[in-house]
Amino acid sequence: MPLVDPSSLYLQHLDAINRIAKSLCRRNGLVGDDAEDFASEVRLRLLEDDYAVIRKHRGDSSIITFLTVVISNLFRDHRIKMWGKWRPSAEARRLGEAAVLLETAMNRDGLSFDEACNWLEQNARVQTDRKTLREIAKKLPRRTPRRIEGEEALEEVAASAHSNGHLLDSEREAQLAAVQGAMARSIASLDNEDQLIIRLRFYEGFSIADVARGLGLPQKPLYSRISRLLQTLSAALAKEGLSAESLDFFETS
Repeated sequence: MPLVDPSSLYLQHLDAINRIAKSLCRRNGLVGDDAEDFASEVRLRLLEDDYAVIRKHRGDSSIITFLTVVISNLFRDHRIKMWGKWRPSAEARRLGEAAVLLETAMNRDGLSFDEACNWLEQNARVQTDRKTLREIAKKLPRRTPRRIEGEEALEEVAASAHSNGHLLDSEREAQLAAVQGAMARSIASLDNEDQLIIRLRFYEGFSIADVARGLGLPQKPLYSRISRLLQTLSAALAKEGLSAESLDFFETS
């Protein structure tokens, strides 16, 4: 039985991917831009290396179950990258599971006391009233929330550019290699969603209509957005001494 094309599988289940990522963020108190950053990271990771992760699905479980496990693991790794391996205080462990969860929500995740209580009430495995939680909070040691001082560089986007010419000599090959390296660095400097747009449109060959539908974006503004992105990439290449003609392998039609 032939395997489903991974790019089609990805696009077909993109809504489910977004829902799983959103649900994980909601259950773990990750909100706003942080939640969107994680969702974008998930989409990029699933695209990497020609859909290497999706290719691992062999039908032993449903695709939704498979994606849920994969995205849960990505969330764990994302949290470790952001915060390091969180260890609750000895006092929180002594006070029990409610104290550990409360301390984690407030000191690791940066939630206010009320936000942490709301999260515990909706998602946690323990049932503790807010008055008791307030008493627990008074007993927990003061810990400075860890902050992210800078984002780690995104892994280079694979640059399998479609060349118009025949690479018949070493000089031409060296030139293309330089363009590919510069292009990968330039794309990696874009916002996560912009990276995804470029990857889907030009590297995966999706139509603009498919990109808009898959990412839940209005189609008409996407044309001008892609044009601006190409201008940004052209300027980045110019800074590295490469001409705008290096973008010729991107079909803008």
